[in-house]
Amino acid sequence: MLRELQRAFSEALYAQGPESPSVAAAAENLDSMPRLDARASLAIYQNAVGQCMTESLGEIFPVCAELVAEDCFRTVANLYYREIPSAHADLARVGDAFPEFVAGLDFLSGLPYLADMARLELGFHNAYSASWPPPPHAPGVLGQAIADEPENWRFLLSPSATLLASAHPVLTLWEAHQDRRIDGGWTLDPRAAGERTLVFRQGAEIHADLVEPSLWPILLSISEGEPVAEQLELAGALRRSEGQTPDSGINPGENVPILTTIQMLFERGWVVGGEPI
Repeated sequence: MLRELQRAFSEALYAQGPESPSVAAAAENLDSMPRLDARASLAIYQNAVGQCMTESLGEIFPVCAELVAEDCFRTVANLYYREIPSAHADLARVGDAFPEFVAGLDFLSGLPYLADMARLELGFHNAYSASWPPPPHAPGVLGQAIADEPENWRFLLSPSATLLASAHPVLTLWEAHQDRRIDGGWTLDPRAAGERTLVFRQGAEIHADLVEPSLWPILLSISEGEPVAEQLELAGALRRSEGQTPDSGINPGENVPILTTIQMLFERGWVVGGEPI
């Protein structure tokens, strides 16, 4: 009985409008206060939830909020948290589905880069709360193990790393908001090329690095948990490539030797270790 009452009350908190069936059902189980009836009492809780959700989303997606302006962002936030109530007890997870939700709103189609900006900002948000465990193996041990059995080991990206391949220069746009170039009249060039970005945490610092097209397939392979042998094959294929492929954007002139490529991933902090499969 208590579980049913809690579920009904929760549904009423996220209801669309005071006349919704869920509000009526919840109000039937609430006692009226001296100066407020049951629905008015419920509205206090609804407003508190709405304010909390909207402010939380604004903290996670500040550039998105600037791009659409405050009133529009509040409208989007209200639609989002009612349509997709967070299933997590942690308020920090309230924005997990926000990028995909934004991508599906027709009235925001004039900002085609907004969903990717939300994905980028969600990557920053997740990276802040990511753990930073010590490498599971000493570099020398790891190197020897991978050299002996590359098919039985896989590399590990930085904890809570986010890979984002966007058709738009969203990192450039994000940086313009951070250093306030937008206040001086800076605008995004609609002809600018898209960007591949890796967001990750290294120690206490959060980084967002642009990734060369030649390294992108390797990072994708690592993120999917494929064995090191697969990344070595990709690095070797890059060297053997004789022309730019139509879908990868790989340019043979950008290729580097295989060992240098792997070493580069570690030096940049993009790869933090490895583990047996």
